[in-house]
Amino acid sequence: MTVPPVSPVVVADVLDALPPRLRKRVDASLARVAEWTVTVDGDTAHVALDAETTLTWTLHGGALTSADDLACSCLLAPKCLHRGIAVSAADIASDAEVTEVTEAAAEADTEPAPDAEPASGSERAAAAALWDACATVLRAGATGSGAVVRAGLLRAVHTARVAGLYRASANGLRIAAALAAARAGDSSFDRELLTAELVDLMLLCQDLRTDTGPVAELRGTARREYRPIGSLRLYGLCTEVIVSGSGYSGVVTHLVDADGVLWTVPAIMPGGAERISAAASGPVAIGESGLSQRELGRAGLLLSGGTASPDHRLGAGKAVRAVAASAASWTDPPLAGLWAQPLPDQVSRAFQADTRPEGDRPAGADLLFLDGTVLGTAGGALRVATDTTDVDLVGEGERARENLRLLASAAGVRLRFVARLLPDRPGTAVALAVAGDLDLPGNLRHHVDLGLDRLQRSHVAGDGTRELPPRPEPAERVPRPVRPLENVLHRVALGGRAVAAISSADRDVAALTRTGLTTTADVLADLAAASRDRGRDAFGRVVRDTGDDFPFAWLRAGLHVREFTRAAARQAWLPATHP
Repeated sequence: MTVPPVSPVVVADVLDALPPRLRKRVDASLARVAEWTVTVDGDTAHVALDAETTLTWTLHGGALTSADDLACSCLLAPKCLHRGIAVSAADIASDAEVTEVTEAAAEADTEPAPDAEPASGSERAAAAALWDACATVLRAGATGSGAVVRAGLLRAVHTARVAGLYRASANGLRIAAALAAARAGDSSFDRELLTAELVDLMLLCQDLRTDTGPVAELRGTARREYRPIGSLRLYGLCTEVIVSGSGYSGVVTHLVDADGVLWTVPAIMPGGAERISAAASGPVAIGESGLSQRELGRAGLLLSGGTASPDHRLGAGKAVRAVAASAASWTDPPLAGLWAQPLPDQVSRAFQADTRPEGDRPAGADLLFLDGTVLGTAGGALRVATDTTDVDLVGEGERARENLRLLASAAGVRLRFVARLLPDRPGTAVALAVAGDLDLPGNLRHHVDLGLDRLQRSHVAGDGTRELPPRPEPAERVPRPVRPLENVLHRVALGGRAVAAISSADRDVAALTRTGLTTTADVLADLAAASRDRGRDAFGRVVRDTGDDFPFAWLRAGLHVREFTRAAARQAWLPATHP
């Protein structure tokens, strides 16, 4: 058993109490935790380090919420290395994460704060503290951000949450978790994801410091906000499997109302892929319909007194009533109307949604509704010919990939798909569900959820599998012209400022200038210059840099790469919908 989770501020408080000589030893001593045996008795946890030393946690809600609640029996306590090792190795308890899992039981129908209200002084101060913490991470890099740097970030996260900056604090916790994974050599660490999180958080902090943009949106909310939506007649569309990299999994059922508007009912819980089956078979939390998530995707629902968040996630408050109702097939209204929208318009809608904050994206905005004929397999993908163009469909998860391989034998058969657009792979989407000319049994009425259900050979008719050539030039996630700048961004996020300072960017700047990307060349040159511009004292020693020149140069580069990549991906996808 691992040590219990701790609140973000506890890590900072415990490490701040340590003498400097002990702080330096914390990172090198974290491996000791693997040898500890943790015993939990109610709200108390114990670890016997040796015959004379014991660590004792007093827990609240399963987590350590105060530094005073962690006691050590050694003579140096509370300024002992044992406490520093314990909190540095512990997972960070996040109220936001708990809310996401249990929000159905504690739904709050609250009105958001007026958007015209400017950021307060405490909010701007908290945003400035988070900005400084991120700047420290950039200067040190993920590999150089030890327990002390991470503790400073967690203290800033706690300050932001106390000030009501819930969006920023949640982002900061994800960065802290990534730093811990990088230091531990965890395979889950992704430097590209860390770069993206740092860009998002630093931009958010800058907007808060300068009162730029809608403040209510910048603040975020402690709990997902649900507002009354009245009564709805809903029809099940499909059930999607979710496995996130942050340790959550489950399913999301997509529903459609009489006007063709998409809504979702999630069942997400901590755990890996092994929790998917339980989530799919579990009861729907809304009302007392008696339906499971899997059944809801093929049934209907009468909802009264309903509530929903801005992204159309249905709430499960006590006043909500829901009963099972008849279903509709994909060829009947209102579901049939989803396939009536031209594919180019669907692609444009998906890219527009990608620019909106995650919590404000309408449900299903990135879904594609494809109606076409199966051509065969192409590079491991199922190629389908729509009226506009050919689209390659891939699966997420072994079950979905098996089903798509079986559907490849249905060459010449016309099918309908629900798929999720992949913005960085033009002409390619993730298939979620399928219906059409298939001989399906009663338990698979209307459609097949590719991540949950299992197709049999007897369900599929066709002319057999046809092997087709893959697309001649698969699109890359980042266009080649911006690759030199992105490489520097990732190197700084991983190794810190010194990594960029010791390498020359002159050759890449010249190459970008020759290709006409003068703005990209200027951004790269500015970042390289800022990384080398270090102040020195009278004896020539490098002094500690606390200015914003380098963080601003890195942020400008990150924004440039992000927006260039989005624009290039959109331009590459849209031609794929026009033969």
